[in-house]
Amino acid sequence: MPAVKKLLKPSGKDISGNLSSRGILTALCLATLLNALAVSSVNIALPELVTGLGTTYARGQWIIIAFMIFLTAALAVAGRASDKVGRKKIFIQGVLLFCVSTLLCGLSPNIWVLVFFRALQGIGAAMFTAVSMAIASDAFSKARVGMAVGLLGSVSAVGTGTGPVLGGLLLEISTWQAVFLIKVPLGVAVYWLAQRYLPEDAKVTPDEHDDRPRNFLAALCIFSAILFYTLSIKPLNDNYGFINIVTLVFSALCIWGLFLSRRGETVPRLGSYALYTNLATNLLVAASVMSSLVVGPFYLTLALGLNFSQTGLVMSVGSFVVAICSNIAGRLVDRFKSRSMVIIGLTFLALGAMGMANLQVEHGVAGYLVCSIAMAIGYGTYLSSNNTFTMNSASSDVKGNISGLLNLSRNLGLLTGASLMSVVFAGVSHLSYMRSADPTLVQTGLNQVYLLALLFLVIALIAQSLSILASRHRLAVG
Repeated sequence: MPAVKKLLKPSGKDISGNLSSRGILTALCLATLLNALAVSSVNIALPELVTGLGTTYARGQWIIIAFMIFLTAALAVAGRASDKVGRKKIFIQGVLLFCVSTLLCGLSPNIWVLVFFRALQGIGAAMFTAVSMAIASDAFSKARVGMAVGLLGSVSAVGTGTGPVLGGLLLEISTWQAVFLIKVPLGVAVYWLAQRYLPEDAKVTPDEHDDRPRNFLAALCIFSAILFYTLSIKPLNDNYGFINIVTLVFSALCIWGLFLSRRGETVPRLGSYALYTNLATNLLVAASVMSSLVVGPFYLTLALGLNFSQTGLVMSVGSFVVAICSNIAGRLVDRFKSRSMVIIGLTFLALGAMGMANLQVEHGVAGYLVCSIAMAIGYGTYLSSNNTFTMNSASSDVKGNISGLLNLSRNLGLLTGASLMSVVFAGVSHLSYMRSADPTLVQTGLNQVYLLALLFLVIALIAQSLSILASRHRLAVG
């Protein structure tokens, strides 16, 4: 316990009471686990959901899409709101909404009721996810923020890796409802821990110039712009069509509306060129790592001939490597305070993607694992380092906003990657039915997808290198 207590910033408050560092970390870690399980454990239950609810596979996909869309769309709004009304308040309200909507998901009588409550579940998850890093950054000293952020990244990776295993086990012994209902007790535990241990919000002095209608309009524009964007990058069938163009135009109109709603207003400065570089590379990296989730199962089953349990085992290796590396990288960043950790992470990612782009069926599972582990090492190192440096450089009055933007950029990258990689893979492999798949074409599809991922990663590596050089030049001049 003494080692944990040193993590807190010095203050006049007794950290052995309500501000227990162990309680704060436990609440944030369990909340992160809750979000990861909500994303990953439902995927494996999709066939059972389709059968149990008497619907089609196309409609069943909206169970996944609704959660991701509303999670992504609500992140920026939740992060910004936390800077105004308080991080603890947003966190607790999000956990409460998540618990209620999760319970109602398990009680849903048909597909569209379930999709509606999954959307609410996504909003609740966005509220507590958006402020988790900001709370950690507030609670712990700058020398130990890397440890906290790395731990959250590790828990997220573990949740992503164990979600399919947990979902499969529940389906073996129970029904699809259990996949949702099992999360309710965990959510209640997070709610209790948050009430008891999270730091109280500072009292906010009302702003005489606060224009609530304008703020509401701005929040609506942000939410709608992201919502329409995520709809525009999701093909209704196998290819993009007119509806994707229409939704993209609506997204642009919403962004224009946001600028109009903020015209004449002094907007707080969020950060420097380095911040925007970190957000952009976050999106590119997330889009790249989505390749493994999109094409990995098809390659392992159709090209290498693994069964589903073997495929799940191979896929889970990367998640646990990310968990280990994220924790180690966070501690190294705390110790050495070097942005070179970001470059190291991106280099490993690029090398892994290059290997995947040249992978052959003859290389077998071992070849796939080598490349996958290289990318996992890179992703864990990059994610923890990038998030730590970004949060440490943020001023306290915008930390919630920036925490939300970090999560937003990652989720937008995941959604963009899922869409683009799916289209590229389907187009190259000509995959229509699993029984008619050609292993050679599946391999070619994998290679082409990772070539696109490699392009994204090279752009991210160049952008981060230029940002670091610019930062060093400013320090030298100063």
